[in-house]
Amino acid sequence: MAKRKLTSLRSVLLRYLFLCGGGCALILVLWWVIFMQLINSGFLLPAVASAQACADARETVAAVTAETFDSNQISDLCRWAVVQNDTVLQTNMDDRHLKIALNAFHGSGNLGYTQYQYDVKMADGSFCLLQYDYATPYADPALRDTLPDFQTCYMLLLALLVIAWLGWQTHCTVRVFAAETACLHRAVDAIAAQQPERIDADGAHLREFSATLHAMQTMGRELTDSLQSQWRMEQQRAEQIAALTHDLKTPLSIIQGNADLLAEDALSADQQTQVEAILRGTDRAQQYLAALRTACAPSAAGETFSSHILVSTLAETARALCAPAGVQFVLDEQWQGTLCAAQCDLLRAAENLLDNAVRYTPRGGTVTLLVTKEKQDFILRVTDTGPGFTAEALARAGELLYTEAARSDTAHQGFGLYFARRVALSHSGTLRLSNTPGGCAELRLPICEQIEK
Repeated sequence: MAKRKLTSLRSVLLRYLFLCGGGCALILVLWWVIFMQLINSGFLLPAVASAQACADARETVAAVTAETFDSNQISDLCRWAVVQNDTVLQTNMDDRHLKIALNAFHGSGNLGYTQYQYDVKMADGSFCLLQYDYATPYADPALRDTLPDFQTCYMLLLALLVIAWLGWQTHCTVRVFAAETACLHRAVDAIAAQQPERIDADGAHLREFSATLHAMQTMGRELTDSLQSQWRMEQQRAEQIAALTHDLKTPLSIIQGNADLLAEDALSADQQTQVEAILRGTDRAQQYLAALRTACAPSAAGETFSSHILVSTLAETARALCAPAGVQFVLDEQWQGTLCAAQCDLLRAAENLLDNAVRYTPRGGTVTLLVTKEKQDFILRVTDTGPGFTAEALARAGELLYTEAARSDTAHQGFGLYFARRVALSHSGTLRLSNTPGGCAELRLPICEQIEK
């Protein structure tokens, strides 16, 4: 397969600058050619025409008086006003131009950049103010009276044409970058879906974006391999634990059976105490094995059910746990709806959170179960008034067989939070632990989202 020819980002930007600058220069040249053609064709007069008309009018008005002044002898390219003793006798100026002319006559000097004025003294001592614009007027007087000033319209149209050209080139360049960034967005989505093979590294046409896509493809492939390797290790560990629990079940049953037989015989007090210790030990070992089987069991299938049914069951369990411990239970059910999840797993995970909260809440304290909804997430939050989590527990709680040394007891084997975390992950959710300042465990799951198998 032939190697694709890629364009550099620098080339795209230089092309953009060249087209913008070159296009504007070409527009100016063509505009100037059109302008000169309009003058050569007689549609427009050159800019010096008004100046020449006023220069000719100076000699005419200097030889007449205010009474003998004849406006027909002055070109309509000139604006004029006859002033005698600061009184305007006659004029063809509008109010704005007349004000400008009088201010200039009295020395205020407020003429525009293209306006010029001659103050001509007439034969009787009066003054004729001749004013003209250094601009290109229409050759036809009728057009000058009906159409807007040509030079203003000409410059405005030129500016609009330049802006339109720059806008079009910017739009085309933005489309190039939008197409490249779309490739990046698709690559990110593919990585998020753990499908790096969907990344089209050859879809980009810019060298820098293509290199980024190749890097993302490599990163996605390595990330997927790492996740698969981690999953295989988890599966292998679960299988080893399951095999171990199965192998331990038989000798424990033998020990427990023989201890039961011994307990039925007439034994001395010391022997009876020893047999009872053996039975307690085997019961505890059976509990540990049951917890291991629960932690390593596959996730249950998802089903649709009412959240209120789940919450009602949890409330009954919580009250049963709190009553013997002298702890008050508070239920705050702010949302009711439909969930799609493994109901048994979710129930057991929530019961583990409640059991942990009750166990570490001192007598007279409070355990609160909050059920609510945020955006599209179902939230089940258990808080207590106990001492809260240590920094180590916040960092490691949820790991298999982890127990905090300060809180270790015979009934706590490190499976509760691990199982709750595994249930959250299997539902594309999260388990969050925090201190408020007491302990807080929050189970957050997407609402009506099909769980992963």
